[in-house]
Amino acid sequence: MTEAALYLSLLRLPGIGSAALRSLLKTLADKGIPPEDVFKLDEQTLLSEIKLLPEQVAALRNPITDAEEDLIECRKLGIEILLHTDLQFPHRIWSYMGRSAPMMLFVRGNPELLLKPGLGISGARAAGDGSLSDLTEICTTASADGWVIVSGGARGVDEVAHLAALRQGPGTIVVLPTGLLKPNYRVEFSRYLEGSKSLLISEFPPERTWTPGCAMQRNRLLAALSRAVILVDPGPKSGTLGTGRATLRMRIPVFIMENSNGNPEIISDLYARGAMRVSPKGWKPGELTRFIQINSEEFEISRSRSNSQTRLAL
Repeated sequence: MTEAALYLSLLRLPGIGSAALRSLLKTLADKGIPPEDVFKLDEQTLLSEIKLLPEQVAALRNPITDAEEDLIECRKLGIEILLHTDLQFPHRIWSYMGRSAPMMLFVRGNPELLLKPGLGISGARAAGDGSLSDLTEICTTASADGWVIVSGGARGVDEVAHLAALRQGPGTIVVLPTGLLKPNYRVEFSRYLEGSKSLLISEFPPERTWTPGCAMQRNRLLAALSRAVILVDPGPKSGTLGTGRATLRMRIPVFIMENSNGNPEIISDLYARGAMRVSPKGWKPGELTRFIQINSEEFEISRSRSNSQTRLAL
């Protein structure tokens, strides 16, 4: 069994995500068991020593489909697999996501976009026309400076951000909260994603459908792929709020677009946590992305110092 098929098989077990997969592999390594031998272990060992749940053992014993064959079919559909050991794997996500970072990614499109600086965008599906107009301006400005726009493919803010990037710059990255075979973006939007200026990316098995947990994990991946994240119209109990808080926890700059129509209390809370304002207007060529880059570097220096102090304390 290939490494990719092994990871896919284990990710399909109930309750196994990126963090649980890493924990499972560590448990096997600590016991001197090669990962591929997990399928040969008896039920009692899986339950008592490997600490799998009964439903996980049952799924391990009776997979619905063959992972190796599924990966072959994925490649026929243009879906490629990036393992954490591959050169093209965006290793910055390890630095920011820690133990929740995925061991593998499924991608379709132009992987070269992962090498360019990314600006994350997260916002409301029902954002106002004024907010969408300002967002188009800020994404067009960043794209013209050679930055890739990273967003989630949902209608509203996400779609507007992606389309601005496709018109002006090197391209856009769509980070899905589902598997690549079950995308949650609109069919009308999908036709814009067929060229070399787009990349679809997911850490979930290709057949995975949307769940709240997948959406939260996707927000972290979106942030980790970005030098900074701009929020548009954040509201309570929204994915935008979750993205902002997750990004700040990873110590990646968060900006809230001025004139945003989001919830004032939420916006105030985000400012208190370290978010900053950004205006969509008045930037000369190169100024906006230099501003973002400087803040990104300052956050990284602060983060490195904090990590060093933590290690010394230990």
